[in-house]
Amino acid sequence: MDLTKKEPRRPRWHFGPRWAELCVVGVATVATGFITGRVSDNGSQADAPQPTATITVQATQTVTATPDPSTAPEDTDQPLTQDAQPGDSSSARPARVYLADLDAVDYRGDYEKAPVVMSGKPYPRSIRLGCETNGEDSITYNTSGYERLRATLGIPSDTDNAIGSVAQIKVFGAGGEQLGKAVEFRSSHTAGLDVDVSGQDQIMVSCALLKSGDPDRISTRSGLGDAVLTS
Repeated sequence: MDLTKKEPRRPRWHFGPRWAELCVVGVATVATGFITGRVSDNGSQADAPQPTATITVQATQTVTATPDPSTAPEDTDQPLTQDAQPGDSSSARPARVYLADLDAVDYRGDYEKAPVVMSGKPYPRSIRLGCETNGEDSITYNTSGYERLRATLGIPSDTDNAIGSVAQIKVFGAGGEQLGKAVEFRSSHTAGLDVDVSGQDQIMVSCALLKSGDPDRISTRSGLGDAVLTS
């Protein structure tokens, strides 16, 4: 038996004293655990479900758009409107209108819108109409929508050939028919005219001289004092 003391054999990968090797092994173990933990932590974070935030927006404001009149489409269905004209049968009419405020459709002979004084009484909104022996002096008005024509008839005090003259007023409908009775008057006496003109689009008022105060004269003038159409 070989009792010779032998030195223990050191491992092939010997780097230094034993305590140094232990330190290296410990540091490596700690580092490996740290790295492994970081990787596991990151993986768990990647795999974990992400929270979802739900945001609800509720509209609480109402906006009303005002159309621009300049861009609005033109309404072609609306009827055209016109200003009412006196004597126009297609326009809206007042319930009462003086003949002196109307334009005559037609007239023959002597005709004028002017105030008159008859039997001492003034009539500021009146018509003067000539009266001749041939009875051709006349005036025509639109009367659609009206029912009656009223006036005070006489011979104005400032008219030539007034004294002793007698005249007569007649009213005719659109078809030429006489409406109501003829009304006579003279310088010293006035008479009332009240004629039904309902249903007539136009009427014609004519005056004739029945008796001349001057034998050498064939005409005078009548006054339709404050002549008015009423509905």
